[in-house]
Amino acid sequence: MVRCDTPNPRYQSFIKRLYAHSDKWEGLTIWGDNSNMAGMSRYIVERVIQTFITLIIILTLIFIMFESLPAKPQDLLAQNPLIKPADKEFLTAYFGFDRPIQDRYVLYMKHMLTFDFGTSFSQAEPVWNLLQDRVPRTLLLFGLATIISYLIGIYVGAYIAWKRGGIGDGTAVVSSLVFYNMPSFWIGLIFLLIFASQLDLFPLTGWYDPSVDLWKPLNILWHMTLPLVVLILLNLAGTVLLMRTAMLDIIGENYMVTAKAIGLPERTVLYKHGARNAMLPVVTSFIIAIVFSISGAVVLENVFTFPGVGALYIRSLSQLDFPVAEATLFIITLLVLVGNFFADLIYGYLDPRVRI
Repeated sequence: MVRCDTPNPRYQSFIKRLYAHSDKWEGLTIWGDNSNMAGMSRYIVERVIQTFITLIIILTLIFIMFESLPAKPQDLLAQNPLIKPADKEFLTAYFGFDRPIQDRYVLYMKHMLTFDFGTSFSQAEPVWNLLQDRVPRTLLLFGLATIISYLIGIYVGAYIAWKRGGIGDGTAVVSSLVFYNMPSFWIGLIFLLIFASQLDLFPLTGWYDPSVDLWKPLNILWHMTLPLVVLILLNLAGTVLLMRTAMLDIIGENYMVTAKAIGLPERTVLYKHGARNAMLPVVTSFIIAIVFSISGAVVLENVFTFPGVGALYIRSLSQLDFPVAEATLFIITLLVLVGNFFADLIYGYLDPRVRI
């Protein structure tokens, strides 16, 4: 294909005359509507069944994992001299430790699928009470970081692909590769050491400090700044690389050459014709990125001592609080599966070929 860098007057005239009669194209059928809807319905049903089966398999693996641990919650009852024998028997029966493993599995699946997570073994309060404050915090932190990183990454990735081969392209690619392969806990510790410990610009831990004379939303944002910036840098690296690759695949397409040949502004060609068509893999990966970043909360929340789902999971494991640990893993698993399900639906809607 010969690349046309300067608009050709004759070609411009042909394109304008061609699109002048585009109203006559209306009504032309490319795919049958009925077959298209039927294919989409079948695709949704298949994905629902697949998601449910995957959920059951993962829940089973979680149950097997906790049953295989050498330490059990009932060991704490046996080792505590302050608990009376009658209380030990009551707690053993209450948490179902005296039941056969198959009965415990059926009861476990029933509780998980009905969102009845029971009572915390270590704190003696409903598990939902522990989750209802922490889940929104984790969603806010990781969801906000993913949204910001994608908004920036889409424009940066499209621009460096358009200006490929330059200094900006090389710098952005190298920087993205560095942050993409950098462990989250390591960069988190570096940020804590520099900006919290040495410069004392941000707090080391926490979510909200009522002793600080600051409007509550700003107080929360102040505590979230360091983990938020770390997450944005880590997510931004992958988004820039993905958008750049997708953009490079379509730069040589006929409609891109045509848009440039008829004299459209470079910004219009880049973002309206190029970036919009290159965003298919980026849009479908966006939802997956949100839920998978939440699943990475286990590491980063403990680095910053952020009171979210990940920190709760680590604490529950150290206390052998199996009801809380199982519920936390279930919530993370459910978010990942639901996000993957909606990403599949979006991809199937945007690209009918995946429904075949």
